[in-house]
Amino acid sequence: MQEQQQQQQQMMSGFSDHISLSGDANRHIKAEIANHPLYEQLLSAHVACLRVATPIDQLPLIDAQLSQSHHLLRSYISDHHNQPLSPHDRQELDNFLAQYLLVLCSFKEQLQQHVRVHAVEAVMACREIEHNLQALTGVTLGEGSGATMSDDEDEMPMDFSLDQSGGIDGSHDMMGFGPLLPTESERSLMERVRQELKIELKQGFRSKIEDVREEILRKRRAGKLPGDTTSVLKDWWQQHAKWPYPTEDDKAKLVEETGLQLKQINNWFINQRKRNWHSNSNSMTALKSKRKR
Repeated sequence: MQEQQQQQQQMMSGFSDHISLSGDANRHIKAEIANHPLYEQLLSAHVACLRVATPIDQLPLIDAQLSQSHHLLRSYISDHHNQPLSPHDRQELDNFLAQYLLVLCSFKEQLQQHVRVHAVEAVMACREIEHNLQALTGVTLGEGSGATMSDDEDEMPMDFSLDQSGGIDGSHDMMGFGPLLPTESERSLMERVRQELKIELKQGFRSKIEDVREEILRKRRAGKLPGDTTSVLKDWWQQHAKWPYPTEDDKAKLVEETGLQLKQINNWFINQRKRNWHSNSNSMTALKSKRKR
């Protein structure tokens, strides 16, 4: 991550060295950037980096700042045509903004990975503290520990309470060694990481789940015969109930009448005989039971 920040600084300094303008050069460059076709993408990339490590309850502050930045943007736009860039400087600006956009996108991915890893480490550390505290005192931390990654534990009640006269609140341990539970901002950040992990897991397995579901439906559609064709097969079965084994000529006629494949007809008769044997077996068992009575 430090290398990414150094790369950003080098790009900014390198671009400043190549652009040579007189007067208020800094404001003029900002005006050119504000009017550049890549400006909206750059702004979105910057905001995306900010949102990665911002607690959920503080995200509205970013939106509020964005809503108040339009007047500054308008002032830059008004200065846009005062000093047009030379073709060389224009090319330098285009190249710089394109490269800088790629850097921001890469930086966002590194930030996400950094926050996710450290948030998980913080959660595991809190869990270890909980287990150690429970082993020493028998006390179980409840809601507010921030050390949960499952919805089942989100509404766990407090198992103990301390009065205010002792000067100890829920944010310090019983031995006075400093903060034990994470702050509200830390809890908010860990909750956000937990939700992002859930979303990533769902998205990662969504395609596999859909493939399995489609395969099941395909097999069901392939194994289920149309109703009009089964009626023809059932009629043949009832007419030959004493010996329900069609000859090759019988099968050929059934293929012609139903439009089914020979394999489908064979499978239907096999399954039908199994079902019939099963029902006959149950009937015989019931009949024997009645005779014994």
